[in-house]
Amino acid sequence: GPIWPVTIAHYPRQEEKPPEGTMRIQPHWDRTLFSLITTNDIEEQQRGGGLQILLDSNGRAADGESLDGASWQNVNIAPDCFVLNVGEQMARWTNGRFRHVVHRVPNPSLPSDQGRISVMAYVLPDYDTPVECLPCCLGDEPPKYEPTWVGEMMNWGSKLPIYDVDKQERMRLAQGLYTTEGSQSTVGTPTDVNSIKLQSAL
Repeated sequence: GPIWPVTIAHYPRQEEKPPEGTMRIQPHWDRTLFSLITTNDIEEQQRGGGLQILLDSNGRAADGESLDGASWQNVNIAPDCFVLNVGEQMARWTNGRFRHVVHRVPNPSLPSDQGRISVMAYVLPDYDTPVECLPCCLGDEPPKYEPTWVGEMMNWGSKLPIYDVDKQERMRLAQGLYTTEGSQSTVGTPTDVNSIKLQSAL
């Protein structure tokens, strides 16, 4: 059945400047339907240590395809409120009308406060649910993404021992968001399922 995992992230106080180029969470997008995010520290996110999203030159979410003129913007979560973050499954169902936004969590400016806690709740349909453009979102445009299903999407980057490690590494490279070490790195372009299968067969 559907699952709604909830994760809690503790960002500890930072007393020294971290190494250049490091972040609390590297740029990525979620493969879920959507997620709900909240935090207990409003002041730190206003100093640049909270959630950031990548917006294109038109102020729309930069999903990896629309990076010209893109820039990072702080997401200020109001007290007692949640942010709804669109995931890749929603983007595929709506043919990109709802974009899966690239986001990150940078390090705060020093001195940071005593740290903060964020809560993220992710919404995913059943494992076997098809993920393809809905007829109501098709219009005159062809589907942007190849049909897939929830289970396949969520297993693209799996490190579980039941999956072939070498094939998983090639899948990460095909997706454009991963290095050969399997760590999330820089923003890449979305790759459809057929392209991933082709890469994994090499």
